[in-house]
Amino acid sequence: MQLNVFFLPSAILPVLEQTNDVYIVIDLIRATTSMAVVLDGGARRIFAASGIEQARAAKALYPERLLCGERNVKPLPGFDYGNSPVQFAAADVRDRELVMTTTNGTRAFHACPAGAVRLAGSLYNGQALARKAMELALERGASSIHLVCAGEEDTFGLDDAVCAGYLVQELQDQTLLYEQELTLDESALAAQALAEVYPAHSLSELSNAARQVIEGGLPGDVACCLRMHVSQSVGIVVGQEETTGLLVIERA
Repeated sequence: MQLNVFFLPSAILPVLEQTNDVYIVIDLIRATTSMAVVLDGGARRIFAASGIEQARAAKALYPERLLCGERNVKPLPGFDYGNSPVQFAAADVRDRELVMTTTNGTRAFHACPAGAVRLAGSLYNGQALARKAMELALERGASSIHLVCAGEEDTFGLDDAVCAGYLVQELQDQTLLYEQELTLDESALAAQALAEVYPAHSLSELSNAARQVIEGGLPGDVACCLRMHVSQSVGIVVGQEETTGLLVIERA
């Protein structure tokens, strides 16, 4: 089985699409961390929108859903919540359904092949994510596991790349348990090297995404996103809602 990293969603090429493969979407600061927090809180499901208008249209159809999202750190007018894992941890989301749109993360899910397994990965759920990804890859006879970095509006994001490097190591650890071989593509080796050079705690100073969130008055969000192996919740895309086009994410 091969492991590779797409440092941007736009790097996913049609010729590489394998519907039996596993894709792990990473938007470390903050979408995929927030998803783990929301699922920890007992949310029934998350609906990932590719854009603001799609999210608003879904809310109009299903007003009982919580409307959540941000653009460039700032919460959106008329939305119930932004994209803050700290805020979600304090909110009562048990048995609720959330419509979510973010600057980078939710769009990355839509960039992955429609029929493939798509998981939400972060440092926050790293070990649980690696276990689930390996389990699903073996069940489906996958030829590859792909780590997809959401990036910063289609430019490289250090935080996502470093997280990918940590997850490369977690996935390698899982292969020992399953007695499987995992071949690392050069992109996976590069991500692993970045994770060795830039420890997770350094991202609060070195990552543009982290700085923007801190300057936006939410330093606690960055601290939350840099915590490791806290959650056992792994979000998985289970389908696409016919009436809205939203991707449906539930706890795997």
